[in-house]
Amino acid sequence: MNGRLSRIEKWEVLAERAHFQPAELAALCWISLRHLERFFGQHFEKTPTFWLREIRCGIAKELISRGYSNKAIVAELEFASQSHFCRDFKKVFGRSPQTFAPSPRTHA
Repeated sequence: MNGRLSRIEKWEVLAERAHFQPAELAALCWISLRHLERFFGQHFEKTPTFWLREIRCGIAKELISRGYSNKAIVAELEFASQSHFCRDFKKVFGRSPQTFAPSPRTHA
């Protein structure tokens, strides 16, 4: 079964299809959550939960740089709330989402 999981190339696509939920990701792979946890520990050296958080917050960072609001990101990436989004984002990047927002242009 590890061989089948090792052949998956587009984990990020699966992560989005699973709504960034470890149990849903395991179900999409037709394995148990515990098996997914063991696989991630061996191949990614992190838990599926942390890996999914990194992927989700990386997408959020890209959306922020394009001018999306926190509220729009929460809706787009299905975070439970804005505070949940900000807390997860800070765990991944060590800074709040607003620090990655584009600077407003000033007119002279």
